Amino acid sequence: MWRDILKEIYNNKIEGLGILPHYNNYSIVNISNWIIKNFDGKPFHKPYPIPISPKKHVILILIDAMSYDTFKLVLKEKKHELSLINKSHFFPATSVFPSTTANAITSIVTGKTPAEHGILGYILYFKELGSLVNMIDFSPLYGGNSVYEPYFINNLLNVSTIYEELNKLGVKTFTHTHSDIVGSGLSKIHNKGSNIKGYKSPIELFGMIYDKLQEYRKNNDTSFQFAYYAYVDSIGHKYGARDHKYKSQIFWFLKMLQEELLKKLSPEIREDTVILITADHGMLESPLQKEIRFSNEDEISNYLWAPPGGEMRMMYFYTKSKKEFMEYFNSNYKDYGNLLSIEESEKINLFGGSLNNDFKKRIGDFTMIAKDNYSFVFKYGNSFVHLKGKHGGLSYREMIVPLIAF
Repeated sequence: MWRDILKEIYNNKIEGLGILPHYNNYSIVNISNWIIKNFDGKPFHKPYPIPISPKKHVILILIDAMSYDTFKLVLKEKKHELSLINKSHFFPATSVFPSTTANAITSIVTGKTPAEHGILGYILYFKELGSLVNMIDFSPLYGGNSVYEPYFINNLLNVSTIYEELNKLGVKTFTHTHSDIVGSGLSKIHNKGSNIKGYKSPIELFGMIYDKLQEYRKNNDTSFQFAYYAYVDSIGHKYGARDHKYKSQIFWFLKMLQEELLKKLSPEIREDTVILITADHGMLESPLQKEIRFSNEDEISNYLWAPPGGEMRMMYFYTKSKKEFMEYFNSNYKDYGNLLSIEESEKINLFGGSLNNDFKKRIGDFTMIAKDNYSFVFKYGNSFVHLKGKHGGLSYREMIVPLIAF
């Protein structure tokens, strides 16, 4: 089954541009909608066809930036150490566009596409604030950490979360995330309708999940737990997606998951519980020599009325003249990136639907998607930032993630 799905995902590509999100069946949005359907709710989109009968308890564990190909390589190399995980069902799925955390996790916790929820990337322009905003910590790019949080908590997300939908169905919900981000603005928005608790280590995380599951079963509740793990993404950014530390981080998390959670589940628990493991996006190696660097001092900025949004593998451009900017970009950068108008992006369904006017203002006039393993780095502060591993674009490594069902 997974080979047929992978073939269909791979065929849903545009040559020279990349693999498109498979919003119709096989994206992370569809995984969330399977969870809603599992509890007899009405899905917003077609559920991912996970071949498992409905369960009373669902646990979704998200490993930030775990790419499908690295996951498969870890399973192959460590098949004896990960014997229990190797017995699970596993399938491919696509991320959304852009393939980045703020956007992708919002899609997972709402069951909606980016076009529906409007958190369309890492850096976005908000006309009502007159500022480019970092969508992780709700701060302007040039200082003032989290100063926009009060505004965004009340005004940013105008769709319900999966927790709010499940609460209507009588399902108990709980979120586990890192202690250092449990009170962040984005976390507060993502977890509306859910109880949330921070953890400091994977061992604590798996113990919390197990204890909570036992509590729900004892009380004869139906339940959904969501757990987020960020360190694969952190290692990948710092050392690159080809470095052994990136692969090792995936292996050891899966190994601890197997030993500290899966092996502790009795046959009775397994009968009424499903554990889903997936990722928000993958990771691509993009070396320093493949970075296209520019700042407010470079000629390209003469065509922009604001610095670019998005991030290093994809950018949003806010132009003074669409025609002049397109001519300039294609004359200088067409070998490194594909430039699409917002209308062209909608036509190929990059965002999972048409954007309303407010959302269009957030991303400007053009979407730029980096080619091959090139990246575009804008100097927002006093210096350029280099990351060895990157994501956000449409490459195989960025877009395709695993779905494990235990």
